[in-house]
Amino acid sequence: MSLELHVLFQIAVLGIAAAVLSTLLKQSGRDEIATLVTLTALILVTAVVVTNIDHLFVQIKAVFFNQ
Repeated sequence: MSLELHVLFQIAVLGIAAAVLSTLLKQSGRDEIATLVTLTALILVTAVVVTNIDHLFVQIKAVFFNQ
């Protein structure tokens, strides 16, 4: 499996798990915890995206500034 597909699945799993958990918590009346779960998932997805953007810039630098 390629790296891009792995990252997409990782983000999708995080999003689906956060959505399900947030929905369950909201239905049980724990809205504050549901908001924290959603915020935590957003931070985790942002970290994954930033890490992959860093890898992209390293690869671009290697292609264009290779000596």
